[in-house]
Amino acid sequence: MDDLKSRVAYLKGLAAGLGLEESSREGKLFNQLIDVVEALSESVIELQEEFDELVDYTEAIDEDLNELEEDFYEEELEDDLLLEDDDDLFSVECPDCHEIVYIDDDMLEDEDVVEILCPNCERVVFVNDDEDYVDFDDDELEE
Repeated sequence: MDDLKSRVAYLKGLAAGLGLEESSREGKLFNQLIDVVEALSESVIELQEEFDELVDYTEAIDEDLNELEEDFYEEELEDDLLLEDDDDLFSVECPDCHEIVYIDDDMLEDEDVVEILCPNCERVVFVNDDEDYVDFDDDELEE
């Protein structure tokens, strides 16, 4: 932007070097043109400064949004990773709060009765005392 200011100053110097009288038609024309160019250059400089401020502000907002997304979606990512790591899980939705509860297949095979509670509202969402439970991983199925 300093280049723009120096170019306007150069034009003023050229006009002064021509030795035109300010009262002549040519002198008035050159002075008005230089005034317009100077006003335009000041506007451009001001717009560039405001643009730079907006870029900085937008980058700050983007960084804040990224932090919020990481915080907000972190639980979902952990849940997705949990599901990817262990294929022996299945999910049950809590009928009260609709929280998804993940249950390990090994809990179903446990001979003791196990009640699975919702971590959010602590309601029982699953009990492994179902006599009809069939483990499809077994080679032999009872008929």
